[in-house]
Amino acid sequence: MEENSQQDEFQRDILIYFSIIAMMGLIILISHLQLKVWGIFLIVSIACVEAGILAYYFMHLMTKKKTVHLVLLLTVVVFLSLLFWPAWDVAYSPRTHSEFTTF
Repeated sequence: MEENSQQDEFQRDILIYFSIIAMMGLIILISHLQLKVWGIFLIVSIACVEAGILAYYFMHLMTKKKTVHLVLLLTVVVFLSLLFWPAWDVAYSPRTHSEFTTF
């Protein structure tokens, strides 16, 4: 029984490893497509998913208590709010046209 469990864990780890490599390839592909703002959004989103998978499996957070998961959720919420706060500010703050010019 123990040997079968170790084999399943090994296969899961290999699958996760190759999925991380595939996501990295996807990030590189998106960077070459020159999608401007959408490209940045996609790359950051994929990188966040990648970091979450790495933390969950390889840092063994899947076996930790509920408190660790709540702290991680709070971290994600704060990170996303700081990430999108400048975009919200630029989109919805009243500005004059002269602030966007370079002369």
